[in-house]
Amino acid sequence: MNWRAIGCGTLAIVVFLGVGLFGMSLAFSRLEGCPDRLQWGDRAYLPAGTPAAEPSFPDGSPVEIGFTFIGLTTRQVWGPPGSAPSKAAADRPGRIFLDCADGTVQAFAAASAAP
Repeated sequence: MNWRAIGCGTLAIVVFLGVGLFGMSLAFSRLEGCPDRLQWGDRAYLPAGTPAAEPSFPDGSPVEIGFTFIGLTTRQVWGPPGSAPSKAAADRPGRIFLDCADGTVQAFAAASAAP
């Protein structure tokens, strides 16, 4: 038996598991609440206002425009009436609502249009 190989292999397994568990703890720690910045493709959004019970826009009912990943979960995104899902930043609305996974939604504004 080569004790050096066994020791190095055991150390490698411990380090691999430790790094994996640390990474999972970071991913699971963001399961509830809204982030302080939302990156959607090549466009950044910043929070606007305080969390609310449901999304609302002054010009009508919000429409579902997609989902985004936060940690290991997906969160629903709503846009203003007439908006639609798009992969191009120029087609995305300047103001959106994001599900916070804690019973509230948060309004976000595009970083260039944030208050």
